[in-house]
This record gives sequence, C-alpha cells and structure tokens, in this order.
Amino acid sequence: MLKNYFKIAWRSLLRHKAYSLINIIGLSVGLIACLIVSTVVTDELSYDRQWSKTDRIYRVLSVSNTVKGEAPMPVTFSGLGPSMKRDLPETEDYCRISVIKNRLKLTSNEEGISFNVLEAEPTLWNMFNVKVLEGDPKKFVKGYTNLIINKTVRDQYFKNQNPLGKVIMTVPEFGEPQKYLITGVVDNIPQNTHLRADVITLKEYRTGDNAMPTGNSFYTFQPQYVLLKKGTDIPAFTKKVNNWYAANFKGKVLDYKFNFQPLKDIYLKSDFPAVQEVHGSIRNVYIFAIIAALLLLIACINFVNLTISRVFTRARETGVRKVLGAGKGQLISRFMAESLLFFVISFAIAIVLYPVLIKFVETYLGHSLVINLFNGAFLLSAVLAITGVSLLTGLYPAWYLSKPKPSIILRDKIPAGVGLNLLKRSLIIGQFTISAIIIIATLVVRYQVNFMSHQDPGFDKNNLVNIDFTDWGKSGESFKNAVKQISGVEGVSITNWYPSAGSGSMSRDVNLGDKRVVLYFIQGDADLPYIMGFRLKKGRLFNRESNADALSQDSLMGGASTAKTKQQIQNQPIIATEYTAKLMGLKLNTPAGKFEGMPVGVVSDFYSESLHNKIKATVIQAITNQRYGAMLIKTTPGSGKNVLTAVNKLYKSYYPAKPFNYSWVSDLIDQQYRTEFKLQQLFTCFSLLIIFLACMGLFGLVAFAVEQRVKEIGIRKVLGASVQDIIALVSGDFLKLVFVAFIIASPIAWYAMNMWLQNYAYRVNIPAWAFAVAGCGILFIAFITISFRSITAALTNPAKSLRSE
Repeated sequence: MLKNYFKIAWRSLLRHKAYSLINIIGLSVGLIACLIVSTVVTDELSYDRQWSKTDRIYRVLSVSNTVKGEAPMPVTFSGLGPSMKRDLPETEDYCRISVIKNRLKLTSNEEGISFNVLEAEPTLWNMFNVKVLEGDPKKFVKGYTNLIINKTVRDQYFKNQNPLGKVIMTVPEFGEPQKYLITGVVDNIPQNTHLRADVITLKEYRTGDNAMPTGNSFYTFQPQYVLLKKGTDIPAFTKKVNNWYAANFKGKVLDYKFNFQPLKDIYLKSDFPAVQEVHGSIRNVYIFAIIAALLLLIACINFVNLTISRVFTRARETGVRKVLGAGKGQLISRFMAESLLFFVISFAIAIVLYPVLIKFVETYLGHSLVINLFNGAFLLSAVLAITGVSLLTGLYPAWYLSKPKPSIILRDKIPAGVGLNLLKRSLIIGQFTISAIIIIATLVVRYQVNFMSHQDPGFDKNNLVNIDFTDWGKSGESFKNAVKQISGVEGVSITNWYPSAGSGSMSRDVNLGDKRVVLYFIQGDADLPYIMGFRLKKGRLFNRESNADALSQDSLMGGASTAKTKQQIQNQPIIATEYTAKLMGLKLNTPAGKFEGMPVGVVSDFYSESLHNKIKATVIQAITNQRYGAMLIKTTPGSGKNVLTAVNKLYKSYYPAKPFNYSWVSDLIDQQYRTEFKLQQLFTCFSLLIIFLACMGLFGLVAFAVEQRVKEIGIRKVLGASVQDIIALVSGDFLKLVFVAFIIASPIAWYAMNMWLQNYAYRVNIPAWAFAVAGCGILFIAFITISFRSITAALTNPAKSLRSE
C-alpha cells in the first residue's frame, strides 16, 4: 500500500509540473540554506569540546581591583599557575600557552616560512590529548626549544625524509635566531579550537618565572590555563584563590582578583583580539541559529501555501476516492506520501549542492569546518529533522483535503471556512513579518558598519603605510633617514604604537582622588604627531628638528633610576588628548607627576582602537633611538606602489634576513570591523533568500484566492471591470495583511537591533528611514508578486471561467 501511495504521488508530481517545480525549488532553497547555516552554527558550538579534559580546563582571567570597570585580561602573572599547584590542592596542573606567528627555515628561503605556533610547556601533554604520530615528543629534550610539527607540515616540507632530530633555525623579528629541535610529529590540531596552530614549541621556564613576583620586581604576564581536579566547585574555588592571593601577595604585587573561564567558553565568549586571534561570537551564533530556523519555517510555509492552492485541482480525485470507499486515514496517508516525496527530492538536491556551496562558505570564513553534513551524527540528525518537518508540514493540507464530503467535493464547492482563512492570513502575516524584520536588521547593520568605517578617526589614515614591529638594531635611525629620501615619502616615524594596535605602548594606573583610571602611553619619535596628522588644539607638538623633546626608551621603561634621570622624565614634554586633559585637569607647561612628564600640547581625541571601545585617557611621549618598534611612512597620493618597491629594496639592504611585512593603515582600521562587514553581507544574503521564499508563498496564496474567485472575476469582467480593477480586487486584502506584518515586525526589529547595538561604545541611533524603506520594500515586492498572478487572471477570457454556468 505504501509503495502504491508513492507511485501515485510521483505521477501527480509529473502531471502538475509547474506547481511541482515551484514546490521543489522553494523547498530545495530553504533546505540547502538551512543546512549550511546549521553547519556553521554546529561547528561554532563545537570549539574546544573535543579534548577529553575539557570540562576541567580553565583559562585564568585577571581583573584589576583598583580601576573600576576595567575589563578582565586573559593573562596573569607567569608564576600564578605553579604557585596555585603548590598551595591549592584543587589545582591538578597548569600550562602557559600562547599562539603566535613565527618564521622557521624549513627551506632555503632566507625569509623562512610563517607558521601559527602554539608556544607551551611540557605540561601541555597532561591537559590536551594531542595524537602523536611519530617520535616521543612527550619526553622533553633539554637544551633546546622542542619543536613538534603536524602531519601536514611533515608531508609538505619533509617528503621522503625523517624530520625527527633535525635542528631548525628561526627567522625572528626580535633578537637572535633560535635553534628548534624536532622531537615529534602529531596529528593536525583540529580547526575547531581557539588554539589553532601548525606546529607546537615546548620550553622549560626558569625558576624565577615559576614564582610570584614580590615588591617592585618586574612583572611578567602570560596566558595561563589550569587543570582542576574532578568535582571542584568553581565559585567556591574562585573565592578561595582570591582569598589566598590577598593573604599572601596583596601589597607585594599588583592588586588583582582572578576569574576562571571554562575552556569550552573561550572561543565564543571572549573579546581579546590582541591575545586571542581565533575567536567567535555567541551573539552571532544565536542570530544564525534563528535565521536557520526562519529559513526552514518559511520554506515549509511556502510548501503549505502551494499545496493548499491546488485544493480545487485535487477535489474531484478526492471525491472519487471517497465514493469508492477510501477512508479518511487512507486519504491522509496518500497526501502525506506526496508531501514526503517532495521533501525527499528537495533534500536530495540539497545534498548534491551542499559540498559545492560549503566550500565557498569555508573560503568566505577563512578556515575549514570540522563539523559538516557528512559527519554521521549530523547527517542522521538532519534526516530525522527533515523527515519530521515534512510529515508535520504535510499534515494540515492532507487533513484538509480529506475532510469535505464527496457530494460537496464533486460539485467543486469546497468551502474555504474560517479556519482556512485564518491560516491563510496567519501564513502571509508570518512570512512578511519575518521578511520585514530581516530587511530592517540588514539596513541597521549596514548603517552601523558604514558609521564605523567612515567615522573620522581623529587622524589622517590615508596614504599611511605601517611596517610591522621588528628589531631595528643600531640601524633604525639610519634606515629611517634613508627612507625619507625616497621620492614620494612625506615623512617617517619609528613608533611603539600604530592604529588598531591597542590603546598604547604601555599603561599605568593613575589615582584621581576618589577614583583610579588607566592612563595609556603612546610612544614614538618626535615625528609621530606630524605623520599621524594629530590635530593640535592648544600648545605645541614635539620639536621634530631636534631630539630635545625625546628621551631614550630605556629611561621611560625604568631602565635608569638616578635622580637626574627621574627629573628628566618629570620634565619631558608630553602631548595629551582633549579627553585626557579634561579628565585630569591638565595645565600646559606645568610638570604633572601623574603624567610623568610636562604637558606642552593638547590634540583632538582620536580612536586608537575600534569603535567597539570607548576612548581611553592617552598621552604621547617622544622617544629616541628605538631599537624595537614599527615604522609609519606617509606617502604622497598615488605614489604608494613605487614607494613600497623602493622601501622593500632598501629594507633588504639593511636587513637581508628579515621579512618585509607591511600594511596600509586604512586596511588595518577596516580589519577591526571584519566581523561586522561579514555580518552585513550575510544579512543581505539571508534577506534575499527569505524574501524569495516569502514571495513564492505569497504566489501560492494568490493562486488560491484566484481559484476561489475565478467566476467572480469573470462576471466582473463581463460587467466592464478593467485589468486595474481586477488587480485591485485581488491585491487589496493581501496588501492589508502585508501592512499588518510590517506593523508587527517594527517593534520586534527595533528591540532586537537596539540590543545588538549595545555592544558598541559608539553607535548609531536606529534610523526611521530603515523602517520606511523596509515597509515600502515589502509592500512593493508583495504587489509585484500579486500583480503577476492577478494580471494572468484579469486577462483570461471570461467565457472560459463562466462556461460551466
């Protein structure tokens, strides 16, 4: 019997090709979009859940006790982990871990090859179950930094070779080259971890790094992870750690408290781009999960609409079957089989397209997805979900078609009924409510992104090149002077800071009576304010003709402690921002101890970071003879390409073993909003898909209405109604429903986008025009969709529709 149902369903599908094609296209688009979005959401939620001890691993966060409202830092004292393991029995182990970029000379290339390097210590093996393929990397070889490569690096650079025991040299940006000893090969570290890397380096720490600092000694901060024993109560343990710290170290080191972030929360619930390059957003996961559900919902609504619109073409078939003795259950099963067949065909099309489209998604995201449709659990879940959805979606049309009595069906007198009219209205309102919300959200996201990307940063970002941080050695000033001679170069500055690199080169807590704030220091040579185009409000900038305003880097970092040097620091000219001057009551040319310098000028506020964060209290110091830092080069418009070629050639003559890495400052600023740019693009794509599916559903409802009123339309035409009159007759009720959908969508969209905008320190007000554009847009789209079917009905010869009378 079941086989017979599917055979009849297949024949029906072939007999009504137009409706079948629309149904299959709508379902296929909805299913493939839902599957792809679900893949991304599932992959995002899988980060760092593959480790066997995930539930017991935590990252230590440090929170200042002295600066109110200061965000936590994902770093802490280098000796905290060892001290916790020694004093607190709940601490099973610890590991100091960083993911950095490093260059290794695996080939004859002088500049080496850049890799993502997971820097850790031997305790890594006790916490993370990385699969070893070759060698015995768990046995640490003293005297070297131990290097463990993954199988991709082995296959690419050590083909037909045994890499174990080879000594690899680094190409450092700072300091001298180091020797790395390859001690093992491991399986590729999964992509779904915030510790994503190509190779692992292990080193042992010095005794001094394993103890907490005391007094005024130098503080080393590092990312640190701890493994806690089973059954540890995290809130109670957190309190115990902070009490232990206060009892043993308060007053000896900086005043902090510590929180413990679960490993499985790090990827989605962190915002530390300077320390953690690989990070996601739980907010975006929620958004995409909702969109996946909406795409599937609208595809199902579309299917119901189109199925119900065919009620009159199925009426006689149903009546005949009832006369011949078919029961209600048999009829429902018959129509359910047809529903299931549509979903099976659409799902098959989606599976065929999925591998192609998912590759584009991975390219767009910039990394491969570990979880995809062809993982066993995912595929099984998808099949079960789609089977359930297909049965639920087909249930109402099947029940409705099986309901009327044969005598009514055979006379083509199927009544619409209150229930069906309510369903029809609810479906169209629901579809266009969703469409309006997505359109408004797309416009608001675009407005915020444009605001951030076009906001005046407070300096001139155009034609400004940044050469990455490096060790200039003793040749920095000589190289700078040589660059200044290149045609097209307007100015050059060596600096410890550049836009998007954080709030400053260093920071210090400053006591302002009843509160403490963090004061950030931007350090560069005397040319920096001119190269950046900082806007002077009062006072003066640094004297760039001499080094009178600059001190050596060692003096500013505390390298010298004589009374004379301290006096020089107190009298060193500094420049403050307007916000800083107002906050701290700055007076020009008056030594200010809290500034550690003498303010000589005030410049307009500028954004040293993205607009996600509020402007910080900032001063600018002039330093000379910098050994470490970046270089900013101001070029004349249109000369950038030639200048970079010349600078690269000059750089190679000064630093032949170092890679020449550069970025345009305008690109660095734009990269801060990469997530928002992608979110805007995704919302645009989703809005187009949802509108497409909603229009297909609307087309089905219009077809249903025309079928119901075909004789009425014919009579009106006979009585002289024009095409415009018929279009107005058919479209009036539907456009009212679309307007109702817009009214419902507006407050929902306003609330949702207002919550989204709270994540930005500087944000737009939700514009009224976004609602106007969305409202007019969905009304226009609905009218075009309705008109297409209405015009067809209006142009039909009334003799055909009235012939049966």
